[in-house]
Amino acid sequence: MLCGDAIKGYEKYLFDESRRTGHATALAFPRDDAEVSGAVRAADKDGLSITVSGARTGIAAGAVPDGGMVISLERLNRICGVRKGENGEFHVLCQAGVSLADLQRSVALGKFADSATWDKATLAVLEEMKTQRLLYPPDPTETSAAIGGTVACNASGAHTFRYGPTRPYVSWIRVVLADGRVLELTRGQARADENGRFGFQHADGTVVTAQAPMYRWPATKNSGGYFSGAGMDLVDLFIGAEGTLGIITAAELRVVPAPEANCAAVTFWPMEAAALEFTRNLRQRKEVLGIEAIEYFGPDALRLLRKRRALLGAASGVPDCLPADAGCAIYLDIGTTTAALPDTLEAVAACVRECGGNPDVCWTGMTKAERERLRVFRHALPETVNAAIAEIRQTHPQVTKLGTDMAVPDECLERVVRLYRERLDAKGLDYVVFGHIGDNHLHINILPRNPAEYAAGKELYQSFARDVVAMGGSPAAEHGIGKLKTGFLKIMYGEDGVAQMLAVKRVFDPDLRLGKGTLFG
Repeated sequence: MLCGDAIKGYEKYLFDESRRTGHATALAFPRDDAEVSGAVRAADKDGLSITVSGARTGIAAGAVPDGGMVISLERLNRICGVRKGENGEFHVLCQAGVSLADLQRSVALGKFADSATWDKATLAVLEEMKTQRLLYPPDPTETSAAIGGTVACNASGAHTFRYGPTRPYVSWIRVVLADGRVLELTRGQARADENGRFGFQHADGTVVTAQAPMYRWPATKNSGGYFSGAGMDLVDLFIGAEGTLGIITAAELRVVPAPEANCAAVTFWPMEAAALEFTRNLRQRKEVLGIEAIEYFGPDALRLLRKRRALLGAASGVPDCLPADAGCAIYLDIGTTTAALPDTLEAVAACVRECGGNPDVCWTGMTKAERERLRVFRHALPETVNAAIAEIRQTHPQVTKLGTDMAVPDECLERVVRLYRERLDAKGLDYVVFGHIGDNHLHINILPRNPAEYAAGKELYQSFARDVVAMGGSPAAEHGIGKLKTGFLKIMYGEDGVAQMLAVKRVFDPDLRLGKGTLFG
């Protein structure tokens, strides 16, 4: 453990991808659960708050310490085993510091670096896994993310459209609580009753009871607040709690069969209305066509990418064949069987024609290399936005990116897009619209040119949140609340809902030491 001046040289543990920087008085690097418990008890003895640090890839400042002790889980980086469930599904046991990329690669190849330490029964399961094509579906953009962080934030990504977020893939967790005790929970072991009451027993026989929040959970993608509902599983209370109820040190994760054949495509549209109609049509045929992701590039996004191409050429990741008359674009990932793929592509082409598009100008990625080029194209846009903000900050360092993270129900997609554009245009702001349109989860990135526009953009951000909640959606669909969006919880659940969350937190963390500043400010 490092304290005081010894922390100098470890500044990277004081910030995350939000670029907000914090401060701490102690830094711990535990190697196992016992050492995590020891660090928690040491922090308790000294009256220190605790911030958990994984890979620090979050953009809501959840890993940024507001004083106290930082507990880094980067040394808890082993994949400890595999298991076959009674229903024939396979599960992988990971420590919290394992990277998402390592897990996904290991599952895809059937090769695990730590398997030499596994027992014979576990190795037999591994041999059976090797006979199948498997994947771990959750796919947040940053694959260097730590597994503990993805569980703590209920991470999602483009393929959430088909597979859902992290939550349904977590079958077991190990959590170190604020008093240093270790709690292990298997899905199905402890459930709330019809009134939201639940209980569990510690290894020492202590029985704990609590009341789950009973506010209305959005029917859309949502990563804001504690999961709620009658009959909910206690495992789900910790998933998405952003480290404020306990420190997740390990998780068992369900893996699923991978598609036999994959394809990516980019379709181009003269008008936004046609692209939205195409999205609706694809959503209705999601299961039949094996659609895994539907991603949108608005007119403003394509203009920005054309500028990037003109400036950087081939290094931009933007092909020089971007159609000159394209007003917007839709990116697709498809996963199906080899036999079905030709018919699937023809069905997609027919859908393009039905909605007024031209399949002859679509880009298609059939091989792994072709799909990778289209993936690079898709990721070129957020990189371009970040570069634009960095340029603005050279003149106005107080300006930061204003990017929304809001999802609405299916029937509200056109309405919310219209609302975004009308209000942004009325303020004369530059902005870019892109993102997970299949889940009605578009990112509006406002590009303020000066502090006045930055202030106007922040006001709009708050008004958008209120309108999205009124539609039954979430203003925190995938990035969590962290320390940057704490005001959204009151918009989402009201003062009573926030009070219910605090009551739950006090059951697990009576002194409110875990994740100081996260969720509750």
